[in-house]
Amino acid sequence: MSKESMGVKLAAARAAHGLSLQEVAARAGCSSGYVHKLEADLVRTPSPRVLAGLADALGVSYADLMTAAGYDAVASGPDASPRVPGATKRYSNAHIVELLEQLQRDVDLLKSTLAR
Repeated sequence: MSKESMGVKLAAARAAHGLSLQEVAARAGCSSGYVHKLEADLVRTPSPRVLAGLADALGVSYADLMTAAGYDAVASGPDASPRVPGATKRYSNAHIVELLEQLQRDVDLLKSTLAR
């Protein structure tokens, strides 16, 4: 396995596709400044959602990006799913907060119903 940093992998993939920071950012759903920071290895723990977007935008392995970013190895090989986990791509942090708030409201409603 290569010991290239995540930033080096991202920059090399972007250069190989001839894409600008802005193009990669638009495809990945983040800002060009954030992509620049990632390429410069200035971000310690990018979110799996951002890494999923970058993997799709650059045509690189999600598992390789996750490993390079310091996350536990993601399953790979013939029996592993080649796609990014659906929930990782589908939900933003803001959406997760909304879901958690709705869950809390549901729990509160259930508690008040049971207390009657």
